[in-house]
Amino acid sequence: MPFVRHAVERVLAQKAPLELLFVNVDSSDGSLQEVSAIDDDRIRVIEAPTGTAPGPARNLAASRAQGDVLAFADVADLWRPDKLERQLRLRSETGAALVYSDCRVIDGAGRLLGVYLSRHRPKEGTITKRLLKENFVRLSTVLVDRAAFECLGGFHEDFHVACDYLFAIRLSLRASFALDPEALVDYRIHDRNLTADFRRTYAENVRVFDLLLADEAASLGATHLRRARSLVLWRWAIREGMAGPANWTEACRRAGQAVRSAGLVTGVGTLAAALRGGLRNLPLRMRMDRARGTLVQAPSLRALTAAA
Repeated sequence: MPFVRHAVERVLAQKAPLELLFVNVDSSDGSLQEVSAIDDDRIRVIEAPTGTAPGPARNLAASRAQGDVLAFADVADLWRPDKLERQLRLRSETGAALVYSDCRVIDGAGRLLGVYLSRHRPKEGTITKRLLKENFVRLSTVLVDRAAFECLGGFHEDFHVACDYLFAIRLSLRASFALDPEALVDYRIHDRNLTADFRRTYAENVRVFDLLLADEAASLGATHLRRARSLVLWRWAIREGMAGPANWTEACRRAGQAVRSAGLVTGVGTLAAALRGGLRNLPLRMRMDRARGTLVQAPSLRALTAAA
């Protein structure tokens, strides 16, 4: 990964005391060599079995950590030098179990594409109902109490992309979140982002709500969870529709699932919410897709909206 050394150096530049645990999962891109070349005794390399997914890799690192708070740094993202210092202070002031922040969105060359939370409606305190509507807690901006992390058993290991979303929802049922509105991280968009495959991302988000409907989160009420599931499916349908006529059959299939998930009346309401969010998100989404080389054309959105 060509960005790893810069990412590690940004973590080491923090003003707060820390240890950095780098999980090596059968690296073949030179990442391990890049990290090993940095002479800093705060770095510990942990070897993970071949094919270890992101959730288990993070759980492994958390199990070896020595501190009482955890933060997760993706190998392409860049922390601001005062990230941990600001978040530790906010944690102390609010008593929140999890602190998160805004982040700048940049491309592979470091050019600014936008600001992440500009396309969301973030919240702090008790945020579960808002989280059911959209995932605005970017993992690389998070600082979380280790005790709270361990109480939930860490990240669910059956998810590749959405383990952080499921974790955030489950933790929000038990604890408060605090938001630093400053952009404390640069979130880099490139062709190897986990979320570059939008179908896999949406499919896992649907599974998140399937799992929540089946476990203790049903205390939220099945209606809320089915509405949230419907909203994800509508967003998936819209994204398929934007990809062009070849994908419209798949778009219609996901739209049908969205209606069945919540019922006809509620399904129409979640479609309206998905369209509003999609339009708010569209400018930055197009720049992000262009940076990944997966640009989805906007004209199809108008066609899908008109058809709906």
